[in-house]
Amino acid sequence: MGGEGSMMHAIKSLKENRSLLKKRRLQSKDDVYGKKNVTRLQFKKSTPRDISRIKKMMFIQKQKENRLMFWAFVVTILLIAISYLLLR
Repeated sequence: MGGEGSMMHAIKSLKENRSLLKKRRLQSKDDVYGKKNVTRLQFKKSTPRDISRIKKMMFIQKQKENRLMFWAFVVTILLIAISYLLLR
């Protein structure tokens, strides 16, 4: 009969996993995730001029993205309309 070897392997691995679970007794989340390391980050200070320049760049980029999205929408609608008219 086939399959006895694979079933024996499954039973053996289940027993081994159970024995590993019994050994693992965690007391707290720190045992799982490790201790928290406090890291201090140093950021450079921005001037109001830098902030306004960044805002302006972001605004221009958002306008370009909106324009691109609008034209992609228009082209998609036109393709759907043309394919509908041709396949009708």
